[in-house]
Amino acid sequence: MLARISLVLSLALMLVAPGSQAGEPLVVKTADGKYIPALASEWVKAGDDFRFMLKTGASAPAVARELKDKIAPIAVKATDDVSLVFSGDKLTEKALLEKLAGIEIGKDQAKKDALAALASLGGEGGPALSDLSSAGSIRASKKIELPKAKERKKDPANLVGKVLNVCKCEPLPTIDILIVTVPTVGKHKDAFKPKKKISVRGFYKVTPDTKKIDPADERTKINLASGKFKRGDTIFGKPFLLEGKVWILETIEKK
Repeated sequence: MLARISLVLSLALMLVAPGSQAGEPLVVKTADGKYIPALASEWVKAGDDFRFMLKTGASAPAVARELKDKIAPIAVKATDDVSLVFSGDKLTEKALLEKLAGIEIGKDQAKKDALAALASLGGEGGPALSDLSSAGSIRASKKIELPKAKERKKDPANLVGKVLNVCKCEPLPTIDILIVTVPTVGKHKDAFKPKKKISVRGFYKVTPDTKKIDPADERTKINLASGKFKRGDTIFGKPFLLEGKVWILETIEKK
């Protein structure tokens, strides 16, 4: 019984969790009207068309199938597993990005899958579909507790590096570092070598309703300050995701 309840609650949370990959657009619009990568890692104009590269784990053919009817008359095709090409008569970058920012990839299918699973479990003595509102309240009221500054600084899962260059990218800078200390614990502890040059940036949260960066989020608030880093600074943070060639750190702070 407890196992079924746990499974049902997990499925219900899938419907309301804003941070999962299902339900993420290719790009999002920031508060100042700029478009930044989300499920896409980058894009470029190629003649009259626009080529998008997707982040690791996304399937270009699957995304193309989902977008096909939603963006018509704009055409989309997957040229390989991670590349999409968009084309259309007099298609502009602004019009394309505005369209793509309003479409959450995978959201519809994720809801269908979760609802189907919930419906099948509802008759077996566990929580039914009517419990979704309470599950949503549990999810909405639960906050991720960020460790205190001193605890973050001494975390053995940290990567420590010296700043070589700061790219003033949006919404957060990408920072080239020389690795000084590698993590001694965590699933990424073997991914780094001392004295190697890599690129990092801090995590940022996008609000699910406005699709804009959320400066009220604790991690995002800390990472927004990374724009003040300069060459020679020693910084640290816990890596959790590799996007293309850039490592994303939960928080990125000066040592």
